[in-house]
Amino acid sequence: MNPLKKPLDRWLGRGEASITTPPMDGAFRPNDLLDSASAVAELPAPDCLAITSHGVVVSSGHSLFGIGKPGGAPVAFFDAEISALAGLPDGGAAVGLSDGRIAFVGGRHDGKTIGIGPGVRCITALASAPDGSLFVANGSASNGPAAWKRDLMEKNATGSVWRIEPAGGNPQQLAGNLAYPYGLIAEPGSIVVSESWRSSLTRIAPGAAGRSERILAHLPAYPSRLSRGADDRIWLALFAPRSQIVEFVLSEDRYRRRMISEIGADHWVAPCLRAGRSPKEPMQQGGMRQLGLLKPWSPSQSYGLVALLDRAYRPIASLHSRANGRRHGVTSCLAVGGQLLFSAKGDGVVASCAYEGLAS
Repeated sequence: MNPLKKPLDRWLGRGEASITTPPMDGAFRPNDLLDSASAVAELPAPDCLAITSHGVVVSSGHSLFGIGKPGGAPVAFFDAEISALAGLPDGGAAVGLSDGRIAFVGGRHDGKTIGIGPGVRCITALASAPDGSLFVANGSASNGPAAWKRDLMEKNATGSVWRIEPAGGNPQQLAGNLAYPYGLIAEPGSIVVSESWRSSLTRIAPGAAGRSERILAHLPAYPSRLSRGADDRIWLALFAPRSQIVEFVLSEDRYRRRMISEIGADHWVAPCLRAGRSPKEPMQQGGMRQLGLLKPWSPSQSYGLVALLDRAYRPIASLHSRANGRRHGVTSCLAVGGQLLFSAKGDGVVASCAYEGLAS
C-alpha cells in the first residue's frame, strides 16, 4: 500500500476524500412509484418485514404485527425494542432485540432466547442459513441500533457478521471491520452483506477466513435490508440519500467532532429517515419551494428508495419517493405474491404495489 495515497487523495479531493455522490440515473432514475403504492398498515416506525406461519409480519417498536390481520393486536410483544427480524424455514421467526438478545417466536425454538456476547449489542439484520443456523449482522461495536446516525458521523467501521446455532453452541464471527452491516442474504457457500457507510454490497465467504469481495459499490443512498423474490431477483431497501453536504461534513473532522459534542443528533448535518418536521433542522434551505410546493428534484436529507437487482446483484430498476413524497426512510422490503411490500419507517407506513413489468 502506498503510504502517500491517503494524504494525496485528501490534498487532491479524490478517492475516499472525494465529496461527489453517484447521480440518480440509469436504473435509479427517479419516479413516484412508492408514493402511488397502497398503504396496508400505519404504525409507529414500522421496520422489518418477514414471512412466518402468521403470514407477513412487521416489527414496530417492541411489537410484531401481522399485515392484513383484523383488529391490529400484536402477534408478539417484547421487553426491548425490535431491531431485526427474519422468517425461518419452520414458520417461526428470529427476533433481534436492541439489547443484543435474539428471541424465537413460533417454530421449533418457540420461546427460546439466546445471546452472542457482550460485544454484540447492535443487531441490525438476521438471515436463515441453508443448514439451519442463523446469520447475524452486528452494525457497530460502539453504538446501538438507535444511534446509527452517530455511528455514521463517527466514521466507524466496527460492524461484524456472525453465525450462531439456534439450539446452542459457540457463535462464530465470519467477518469484522464492516461499515455498519444492515442487510443479509444467504447464498450457497457465501453470504451477501449490505454495508451502509460504504454504500455497497459485500460477499463474504465463511469458509475462507472471512474473505470478502465487493460486488456492488457507489450506490446513491445508504443500503439496508435485502430480500430474495420467488424469481431469485434481489430487493434492496435504501433508507436515506447520500448528499455532497454530508460527504463534505464527513471530510471536515474538526467541524464534525464539534457538531457531535455540541448539538443534538436530530439537528446534525446528517441523513435522516424523515426531514422537514422541525424548524431547527440545519438543511431548511436544502429543499427548493416554489409557490409553497416542495419540488421533487430538490436536495433532501430523507428519501424513499427500493432497488431491484438481478441475480448478479446489478441494479435493473428502482422505486422512489422523492423530496416531496410521503414514503421516506424505507428500511425493509419483501416480494410476496406479485406484490412488493415495503416499510417506510420515516413516515410510519407499510405499503404494497405490483412490480410486474418494472424492469422490462
